[in-house]
Amino acid sequence: MVMKIIGAFLVIVSSGSMGVYFSLILKERINDLKELNKLIVILRGEIRYASTPLPEAVGSLAYRTDGEYRRFLLAVAEELDKLEGRPFNEIWHGCVEKELVDTCLNKKDKLLLSRLGENLGYLDKEMQLNTIDLYITQIQGELDDAVDGAKEKVRLYNMLGVMAGIFITIVLI
Repeated sequence: MVMKIIGAFLVIVSSGSMGVYFSLILKERINDLKELNKLIVILRGEIRYASTPLPEAVGSLAYRTDGEYRRFLLAVAEELDKLEGRPFNEIWHGCVEKELVDTCLNKKDKLLLSRLGENLGYLDKEMQLNTIDLYITQIQGELDDAVDGAKEKVRLYNMLGVMAGIFITIVLI
């Protein structure tokens, strides 16, 4: 009997922990989107006000941040410095796929970021700024949607985790 109680407790705690894990991923995605938005705004400022060429702007931006985005931006800057003749959009897309694996960005977020790179690098300054402004608008919409639904989803994930544990415990007993 004691073993059943311990087993039931462990099942409920572990499934409840899964709910907490998914709610933490959602919160981390919101933080990742905020950081990404901040970096793109800084990139826009580098291009608009300092008239910094895109490769230099990406390189200097890499040293202003840390974590996953620093690795990403450094990888882009290093690939651009190699001067292998690859187009910017190909380098950007490859680095998004390779370097942003450990972030909590979802597929849509990474797709938007890849599309940003597709339109940078070969356009004139004004078109690059317009592209960046469009991306900032899109990422802000994603961020607003994530923040609006976060409170309900966090509660839902936590409750579903505990309820799934109770259901599994009832089935097993």
